[in-house]
Amino acid sequence: MKIENKFQRIILNSVIFAFCILYLNSCQSFKPHSGVVILHSARPDTISIRSIAVLPFRTGSLNPPENGAVICHLTGQTFKGGKVEPDSGMNVASLVYHGLLSNKAIKLISETDVNLIYESMDKNLLDTYNISLGKSFGDAINADAVLMGVVLRYEERDGTSWAVNRPASAAFTAILVDIKSGDILWKIRFDKTQEALSENVLNIKNFLRGGGSWQTVDQLLSIGIEDALQSFPIK
Repeated sequence: MKIENKFQRIILNSVIFAFCILYLNSCQSFKPHSGVVILHSARPDTISIRSIAVLPFRTGSLNPPENGAVICHLTGQTFKGGKVEPDSGMNVASLVYHGLLSNKAIKLISETDVNLIYESMDKNLLDTYNISLGKSFGDAINADAVLMGVVLRYEERDGTSWAVNRPASAAFTAILVDIKSGDILWKIRFDKTQEALSENVLNIKNFLRGGGSWQTVDQLLSIGIEDALQSFPIK
């Protein structure tokens, strides 16, 4: 019995050691996939933007789903279709807004002011949700640029932090628009469904960043937005 216990301890210690080596290597040489793709980021020395308004994101695309996929009318990006909660656009925009609060190079217009003006705008213009809307909104609120986006998937986990029937899954795209020129200064996409660590051990860093458990959809999004904002062209 003692020999058997000793053998089990040796196996367990070996597994823990291998796990630690893998984790350290992943931190040093591998940046785990957080679901973010930077589609465009303008050179900082070409930008003279200071005040930014983060618009509520649109919920769902204007284009009808086709073969299980949806195309974002704002950026032309294609995503796997899925459930979208009615308030998901406000939630994602708020996560981006709070992620930008630490950026001292910009002046963020408050969420309250943005929402008040947004709700007072012509509904037909809001329904288009395009760059023209962004420019009109920016002029109305006296912003140098607006950040706007579309949420294409927003599915909360089905389960708890320890066990799920379905993991959290989300997808959105966002752009930063220069009000004067209409140019897109920054464009990103986020598309992520949380995986079990056993399915992708190289994703350990994001697994631990999310608390080492099954994440809520907002936790999943927060990690992606944090990574995306590292490429924000105004710093």
